[in-house]
Amino acid sequence: METLELQLIRNAYESAAGYTHGRLFVPECGFFCWTLEDEDRGLRQDMPLAQIKARKVYGKTAIPTGRYRVLMDTVSPKLKDRAYAKKYGGRLPRLENVPGWTGVLIHPFNVPSESYGCIAPGVLRDGIRGRIFDSTKAFYDLMDFYLVPADERGQEIYLTIER
Repeated sequence: METLELQLIRNAYESAAGYTHGRLFVPECGFFCWTLEDEDRGLRQDMPLAQIKARKVYGKTAIPTGRYRVLMDTVSPKLKDRAYAKKYGGRLPRLENVPGWTGVLIHPFNVPSESYGCIAPGVLRDGIRGRIFDSTKAFYDLMDFYLVPADERGQEIYLTIER
């Protein structure tokens, strides 16, 4: 089966206590946009679950690095009525089998306190860190040009997160 492979590279020099910026790459164009997540605490998908849980701070920790399947069939009970979700029938991209997490989504937000382990696409502005801008537009572009078409073609979608 054909796949769509997305890559998110976290940027240590663009991150600090409380937040993590990354760069999202898609196969057809290379760099697509910046991302915002909670603080990277050095977790990896291959760590024992007990170790992940010991280092995780609920609502304030970026998910472990690793490779995750992205499912396009999830309707978020909390976010389904937001304008950006309504456009897609409430469906948002969800990362499958993230050790120690449930309900990890890719969706628009602007500051880490809105994250709870999710990933926001967007734009960085010079000199402003710890937040992301134009997140809804970046989300629409990611969905309309890559994720929805891949899903409609029956492609599996994966996101690899690395440092």
